[in-house]
Amino acid sequence: MDSHILDCYIRAGKIASIVREKSKKWIFEGAKLLDAAQNIESEIVSLGGGLAFPVNISLNEIAAHYTPTENDEKVFSREDIVKIDIGVHVDGYIADTAASIYLGSDKRKIALLDASKNALNSAISIINPGIKISEVSAVIENTIRNSGFNPITNLTGHYLGRYVVHASPSIPNVRTHSRDILEEGDVIAIEPFATDGSGEVKDTGRAMIFSFIRDVSPRSGSARKIQAFAKNINGLPFASRWLKEPKGMLRENGLKELVSLGGLHAYPPLKEVAGGCISQAEHTVIVLDKAVVITK
Repeated sequence: MDSHILDCYIRAGKIASIVREKSKKWIFEGAKLLDAAQNIESEIVSLGGGLAFPVNISLNEIAAHYTPTENDEKVFSREDIVKIDIGVHVDGYIADTAASIYLGSDKRKIALLDASKNALNSAISIINPGIKISEVSAVIENTIRNSGFNPITNLTGHYLGRYVVHASPSIPNVRTHSRDILEEGDVIAIEPFATDGSGEVKDTGRAMIFSFIRDVSPRSGSARKIQAFAKNINGLPFASRWLKEPKGMLRENGLKELVSLGGLHAYPPLKEVAGGCISQAEHTVIVLDKAVVITK
């Protein structure tokens, strides 16, 4: 791997790690999700990183893709399982990391957090050039099931590319027949999700995160402004609250117009289908002669 690229990954990983750990002080009963999100994103920028995607702050049965709106009044409550998913880039090279925080003391929920964390560590321990992705997936699944929980079958880890958060191939959290092999120089995000529910998620509710797909020809000025903004951040995902203009219904209608024309991809929150609680753990790994975890 080119020394500049490696340096960018290492810097992005260090920032992501620092902010992930610091975020825990902003997550407590009664605190606003919006305040936590703004603090996390501001901290990334202050440390010299770019935002690879809006911070995801997903509670309980929501696995991912919840980020607060600009007027969000939602607060953390006792017994919440909070998933914090952070993306940092340096010159487009991305570090992706996540952790779960439990605001309670129930032993079963503590075990749920341990299941995803242990699955992550077990998967990382076997990573080396030449190993099959299916072997990594099997370790994740076995660790979670042996802990008494279910892996989320339709969420995966993934490769990372320059300005691309979810590159192919994926790294499933359950065993598959994939013949894909990890090679030296690959940059991957290992991302186990464990649940006490059925083990599947579905789209639910209003999308607050979007990304650019392609140029389209919107009719409204609002949509044209949003399209220009989305292109200017190299296609990385963005939060609707990041848009200074347009505001209110003009913004909502502009986003809907671009999604309907195929210019933007919308990411609705992902909910466990049976309403089970979910935990998540994630690190970014560079596959060299061994696994180099850049977000520890």
